[in-house]
Amino acid sequence: MYRKLIILIFIIIYCAFGTIRFEKIDTDEMKTIEVEVRGELDDPGVYRLPLGSTFNDLLSIVHPKEDADIDTVSLSERLYNRQLIVIDRKKEERLISINSADIDELMTLPGIGRSTAEKIVEYRKNCGSFLKLEDIMLVKGIGQAKYEKIKEHITL
Repeated sequence: MYRKLIILIFIIIYCAFGTIRFEKIDTDEMKTIEVEVRGELDDPGVYRLPLGSTFNDLLSIVHPKEDADIDTVSLSERLYNRQLIVIDRKKEERLISINSADIDELMTLPGIGRSTAEKIVEYRKNCGSFLKLEDIMLVKGIGQAKYEKIKEHITL
């Protein structure tokens, strides 16, 4: 009885582990990582780097294009093996005209909701165009603090 049980266990173990192949790992491969880089680069592709390399190390090799957006990543971030990195193009920020934007466009400004956007449009109808950016503070609900948040995003 025990003999049959031992043979059965041996067969199960052999079936489970008999198909597993163990490969010798090259010690040089253990000291490097491969990272694939795509996007706004002169030379996209797969790069082999020393283990412990950072995003900054990678940038010195791949040469990002002028319009590559690398401001959103930490240069000291460590890379890992088989990592995929996509470097996007910088998004052009479009300024919103306070003299011609509709309510929906005005609502894309930081801190401007529907009510304030409607007040801006109403102000333009009643008083005419804004002559300088600071004039937007004449709209009820827009003070110095809100103006500071939006001034980099608006134009006449």
